[in-house]
Amino acid sequence: MATFTCDSCGKCCSSFGSFIAIERQMNDRDYYCRYSLTRDRFPVHVDAEYTDEVSERYSAPAGTGGSAGKRPCPFLCRKKDGVGLTCAIYATRPQVCREFRCYRMLVYDSSGHLSGKVIGAGEISTVDETLARLWKEKILSLPHAHPAGANDPVWVKTVTGILAAHRYRGDAVE
Repeated sequence: MATFTCDSCGKCCSSFGSFIAIERQMNDRDYYCRYSLTRDRFPVHVDAEYTDEVSERYSAPAGTGGSAGKRPCPFLCRKKDGVGLTCAIYATRPQVCREFRCYRMLVYDSSGHLSGKVIGAGEISTVDETLARLWKEKILSLPHAHPAGANDPVWVKTVTGILAAHRYRGDAVE
């Protein structure tokens, strides 16, 4: 198994503002939020260095946070060193964020070079034309028995077997 490593790109949270809403500010660092898809309510605690940024965003008039369909999570902040993005509530982030992975599997070629990343339940990101064709012809249509898609152990075993037969190695991400 490969280990997921965040590279601070912020793509995961770039449209989460439509799903995570701040309902109430308790004090300068504590908020009650709601995840709109499940209606779950959860408390969060903002890291001290991002208190002002989150508070300003929360206090901003409605409609100033980007287009209605795609808004960043209200807790996605630019790192203080200016390189990349970070989660201002990482230690208290909700379960949906804890379970999220930008990719579900890493695919390596026969020489051990990273050739692709499986995103979500079945999409692959690759510039390797042979791998892209293999994925489209042999893997994309495979059924997922598990609701988490690529975390389905039968799917993972089938996919890694197909990849191995074509001289690739697939490492599922934990």
